[in-house]
Amino acid sequence: MRSSIAVRLAGLVLLCVSAAAAEAATKPESLLPRGVKLPPGVALPNDTTLATYFPADELDSRFYLAMLGGWIEPGKSLNDARTEVIAKYFPSTVAVAPGVQSGYGLLLVLHPEWKAEGGQLKLSMKYRVYDPAGALLREGVQAQNANLAGNVGAFQTVIYKSLQMVMVDILRELTPSATKFPPAGSVATIPVAQLVSKDKAVRTGTAFYINPAGQLMTAAHVIDGCALVEAKKDGLTFEVQPRADSALLDLAVLDSGRETTAALPLRKDETLVLGESVTLVGFPLSGLLSSTPNVTRGNVSARAGIKGSVGQFQFSAPTQPGSSGGPIVSDGGELLGVAVGTLNVTSLAEQGLLPQNVNFALDAKYVSEFLNNKKIAFQEVPARTDGNMQRANEAAIAAVVQLSCYQ
Repeated sequence: MRSSIAVRLAGLVLLCVSAAAAEAATKPESLLPRGVKLPPGVALPNDTTLATYFPADELDSRFYLAMLGGWIEPGKSLNDARTEVIAKYFPSTVAVAPGVQSGYGLLLVLHPEWKAEGGQLKLSMKYRVYDPAGALLREGVQAQNANLAGNVGAFQTVIYKSLQMVMVDILRELTPSATKFPPAGSVATIPVAQLVSKDKAVRTGTAFYINPAGQLMTAAHVIDGCALVEAKKDGLTFEVQPRADSALLDLAVLDSGRETTAALPLRKDETLVLGESVTLVGFPLSGLLSSTPNVTRGNVSARAGIKGSVGQFQFSAPTQPGSSGGPIVSDGGELLGVAVGTLNVTSLAEQGLLPQNVNFALDAKYVSEFLNNKKIAFQEVPARTDGNMQRANEAAIAAVVQLSCYQ
């Protein structure tokens, strides 16, 4: 009997302690780091409506980390942080995403930058704060470190800590309130320029002119998830807009608004000749190599690509990251295909295989079907039998542009 009463009493004490802990966790001062105080009159939680933006690729990030023996999901931690951290400071929080129509009083743009070396993880959380009129009110960086060794939660820890310091900085420096910053802005009309970071492109690729109106063709994965796409040619940079795409074919068309005489025509009969010489022009390894077009030569190796792929053929011209979307051009100057991928050499090397120059392009006959279906103009010419390497190189170089994807 005594032991039963003791258990009940212990349980009652435990419930009381848990309730007290929960109450303490909801008190405003529990949200602030030790020793940090807010200016007088700044409410916590705050009633300002806060719109938050993270780059799409960051929200989707997930990878296997061998040293921890498991999958790491920084993207999920960033998503969770909206409710676990940001919403505790600003309960009226809205995510900036396609289709969202909500109003906002302050816009918080966040760009995480990761670095891992020597067993240490470092997160630099870059942030900018705008009012609804687009005025930049505050910007900065909050950095956090964590030991990776045996620490599966390291990514979540540094995300949560850095965002806590961002929240504190906004509250202390801007002293926000719904009266001071009413929800006068619309998430749907936020200019892309306020959201993206142009410090470094999320990815780069290659595109080429497909008609005299200046429409560009590239691989769809190059521009997937981009908030802003820029093209660069001959030292001139200009913004381009997505017009049509196909995830199945990995193909996309962009509007440049710039007329051209350098558009590549398709071969009229769309016949690939095994062994025929081809030129690939692209902009590989951006930031490492120069930004001038890179020309490689090879041959049509096979009329089929990876097993299960749609409309691909194999070619041997060396391909590097950044060449995706580049044109495969015949010696007659005709478009034979669009570079869409290469074998994963690292993965195959683990199996004892060392393939070289095994690359894949979408066959031009599927390109023409796509363009016809999307009602996009293009030119076809009969196969030219009097071509040569110089003609192929000149046609391809004249048509290509470098693409940069920003989020």
